[in-house]
Amino acid sequence: MCHSDLIHYLPFDYVVSSWSMENDFFRFLREKCRVSTAELERLLCRYLIGSTRDGGIIYWQLDFNGNVRTGKVMYYDANSGHRIKTGMAVDWIHSRLKRKGLLPEDFAITQCLFGEHLLHSDDIGKAVALVESEKTALLGSLVFPDYVWVAVGGKANFKPERMVALCNRTVIIFPDVDAYDEWKEKSRRFFLPKRVIVCDLLERQSSATERGAKIDIGDWLIASLIERANFS
Repeated sequence: MCHSDLIHYLPFDYVVSSWSMENDFFRFLREKCRVSTAELERLLCRYLIGSTRDGGIIYWQLDFNGNVRTGKVMYYDANSGHRIKTGMAVDWIHSRLKRKGLLPEDFAITQCLFGEHLLHSDDIGKAVALVESEKTALLGSLVFPDYVWVAVGGKANFKPERMVALCNRTVIIFPDVDAYDEWKEKSRRFFLPKRVIVCDLLERQSSATERGAKIDIGDWLIASLIERANFS
């Protein structure tokens, strides 16, 4: 899937050494959503999640062939599951390695979908659910495990080059409430899968307040997990 000699990769050892569910987002899932250890271990193994020593989660970007493009480091409040946006809210493993002198300054990354490696290992007949954030992909995988959940990592990253790995797949797109029109138009222009469905669930059901808060499908998935926990 990746054919450019100019793409730089990180050693897989970094993924192995960081592999852990000891981060504040998994803590939120375990303690507030009452997600079982078995389900968390499944997420850990499917997405090769890493953890930092200070509670951050590492979303590794592994491409279709399993090459490590980079890792995105994010921090969450263990009580609410919301992102912590103070300090260095988002960091990158390749940037950290550069700062430590462990990578050359000319090391350049080419990002791919979060979860892209699953498109290689999972059956091609499984529908793919495409979302904006990595967090939402993990939540979706918990609530609807029959889909292959992948994320673009930000609204602006809905680009043709990120979609190459989705060729010949059935894809259901779940845009955030503030991205529906943009993503629907883009999906018409440059999408490669054999079938594309743009889900309008949030578009139809969001209140004015929810639109103002720019909710995403992740908020609905968290509510589903909490409701499931309360009735179990």
